[in-house]
Amino acid sequence: MTPRTRIHTSVSAVRTLLSPPDIPISALLRARSIPNQRLVKALGISSTFVSDDPSVHDNFTREAKVLITAVSAKDGWSRLVDVAETCVDKFLDAKSLDYATFVQSVTLSVVLAGLLGTDIDDLDPVDVAFVTKAINDRWAQSKSSTALTTEVLNNINHHIIRWVPDRTNPLNLIIPAYETMWRVAATAVVYSNRDCLLRDAFISYNENPTDDQFRARANEGTGAQPSVEAIVSEVLRLHPPTRHITRAVVAPWWKRPFVPSVDVADVEEAQKSLLFGSDPESFNPMRFHASHSAPKRDQLYAFGHGKLKCVAASWAPPAAAVITAKIMAKLDDVTFKLQEGPRIGKREGWDGWSIERV
Repeated sequence: MTPRTRIHTSVSAVRTLLSPPDIPISALLRARSIPNQRLVKALGISSTFVSDDPSVHDNFTREAKVLITAVSAKDGWSRLVDVAETCVDKFLDAKSLDYATFVQSVTLSVVLAGLLGTDIDDLDPVDVAFVTKAINDRWAQSKSSTALTTEVLNNINHHIIRWVPDRTNPLNLIIPAYETMWRVAATAVVYSNRDCLLRDAFISYNENPTDDQFRARANEGTGAQPSVEAIVSEVLRLHPPTRHITRAVVAPWWKRPFVPSVDVADVEEAQKSLLFGSDPESFNPMRFHASHSAPKRDQLYAFGHGKLKCVAASWAPPAAAVITAKIMAKLDDVTFKLQEGPRIGKREGWDGWSIERV
């Protein structure tokens, strides 16, 4: 009997699965949308992630590109940086803060205020924390057999529509940006808080959040300092926010007993390949500076690959780095410090982590 799920762990197999040769976009969309139907009930998503309609895909991509272009232009980027700083200050409002809730709240607020134009003053911390937790819970529950009630989704949308009144189903845009960025920022803060060279890189980026500074590396003092780009790339490599990418195998009825029903790209495992340098299980941003043969950010698969690669794949890393830099600027061990938990979390698993007022 053919196993129902086929898992691909090599870089070449992941690339081929995500970007198969000579497959029309409609078939690629269908293969992606079928496993994602759980998100329709969980979060009311109606975007290209759950649709096999090429026009839905084109409209979503166009809308996302308009938003990204606006916040990538000089004035838009400056405003996004200011929004990130304001949001970090806004949520550092207690003697002790749950770390995951804090980073989630900051990130969601940056997406809302920085990308979608929400007034920061309208973002009540209790409501923001409710929405971030509810999104997380719904996402996790959608992967299990837990029955999903409509009440929680209605409550999420009650707040979202109040914050973004001028768009149809704003969660279509909010979920992909928020879901990826909060975990990248949370993990980047952890590693940078442990290593003064990484901390210094983010402090420099905080003071000068430009493309050049994002890519700048230093060879001063006791050791080589990786660029912020390399640090974020290493987070995306070792702790990809999208660890598995699933595609349905669409086959005629007579063939179905002989082929798997689902192909899974194990991004997390593939990115621990020796193609990414020696000791791939360890966190080492300098691997991205090692030589001309060093891995590049576009060889990572956390944002997918091929025709359906995330439209924000170039924008999200510097945006996550801005959030990281604004948090690092506050974690000076004079006013605030990061209290570590037992292990670095994923979407869940941040128990014991907190930010404490010194």
